[in-house]
Amino acid sequence: MPPFLHLTQFLPDSDRIALLDWVVAARGTFREADVFYGPGGNESRVDPAFRQTLKTSDIGPFEDLFRQRLTTQLPQIMNALGDTRPPPQSIEFELNAYGQGAHFRPHIDIPVGENRRTLGATEGEDRVISAVYYFHGEPKGFSGGALRLYRFGTKACGPAGALNSIAFEPLQNSLLAFPSWAVHSVDPVDCPSGEFKDHRFALNCWFCR
Repeated sequence: MPPFLHLTQFLPDSDRIALLDWVVAARGTFREADVFYGPGGNESRVDPAFRQTLKTSDIGPFEDLFRQRLTTQLPQIMNALGDTRPPPQSIEFELNAYGQGAHFRPHIDIPVGENRRTLGATEGEDRVISAVYYFHGEPKGFSGGALRLYRFGTKACGPAGALNSIAFEPLQNSLLAFPSWAVHSVDPVDCPSGEFKDHRFALNCWFCR
């Protein structure tokens, strides 16, 4: 299995609650999420059959909080992932909201292939470590939405994929970190109310080098 680190109680409750309140108020900034495709991932498109969620790159007044917290945890994350290279110098953010039926089929967080596009916080950098922070309203208004990490070399579909993956429930106030080239997916979400405040919220944080 890919190496990973699962941290709980990542933020003080006061910060988590303030973040949730801000996100719900910022509903208008969210748009349909796209995916990269084509040779080297040089094109993008919205493909609900592959990825169905809402996203925004804006985390407003919480960016400094997450940069500081993630930078503090970076040595522990790199140690758990066996990454002995120079530490990443920047972090890229993307906030996702998963409502009824939302999902993300097996994928990796970087394009591959000839003349591939690099994705990073600044020009010339690339994502090397993916970290996902989970938070939601209380009482919890959704079910499902587990993130699955797949064993290296496994075809991540059908029975083989299910047997060769580990599922992480989107636990309140937790962070999951893993290599950006590890195949992962998000199971379908059931959000009966359809209310934005009841969505499964996930902040993608990419350490870039």
